[in-house]
Amino acid sequence: MKKLLAIVAHPDDESFGFGGTLAKYAREGVEIHVLCATRGEEGKSQHEQEQLGGIREQELLTASKILGVKKVEFLDYHDGTLSNNLYHEVAAKIEAKIKTFRPQVVITFDRLGISGHLDHMFMSMVTTFVCVKFKRSLKLYYLCELEAYTRLIKGYFIYFPPGYKREEMDVEIDISPVWEIKKQAMQAHQSQLHDVKRILLLKRFFPKREYFRAAFRTQKKIPLVTSLFS
Repeated sequence: MKKLLAIVAHPDDESFGFGGTLAKYAREGVEIHVLCATRGEEGKSQHEQEQLGGIREQELLTASKILGVKKVEFLDYHDGTLSNNLYHEVAAKIEAKIKTFRPQVVITFDRLGISGHLDHMFMSMVTTFVCVKFKRSLKLYYLCELEAYTRLIKGYFIYFPPGYKREEMDVEIDISPVWEIKKQAMQAHQSQLHDVKRILLLKRFFPKREYFRAAFRTQKKIPLVTSLFS
């Protein structure tokens, strides 16, 4: 059976980022698990801060059901605390998950965390460190954004890293058949509705695609493919 493990930092990363990819593969019978480092307690929201973690946990569980994810696990770190002193502790937990679940594919953020969010960058680096040990038995892919999209984003964190040209991508997933499912999953994150509206507004101008780069790239550029399991 095909298995895919998505590794994220916060509730909503799974839907806002590669929700279409998760929905597509769930439809095709792939067993999908999501490993989330925090409960997003420090996210911007109208809710009281002490309540937000529980609210966002439930939002992730709801969104995951919509996407067809079989299992969600939290690593129980507090939002915003992911830093150097936790590298090996988090790595050990990710390694244990890979050993028990045995996915063929792991997906996470690109090295700059898509948005420059330090928690995203942390999870990308630690996931990469772990997956190097398993590179003969699994594929690691980084979610990426087109530079044409990232150029439109203003005032988000201090610095929003530039995206990639289409020809720099390795995998292009057509999510148009599951776009409405992705939207429903995004909208399940009601505490982050400000981001949902912003993303959906910008995405109207782009093809319904999600893009990935292979972590363990060879010197020779491989042709753009349409499956993470190729």
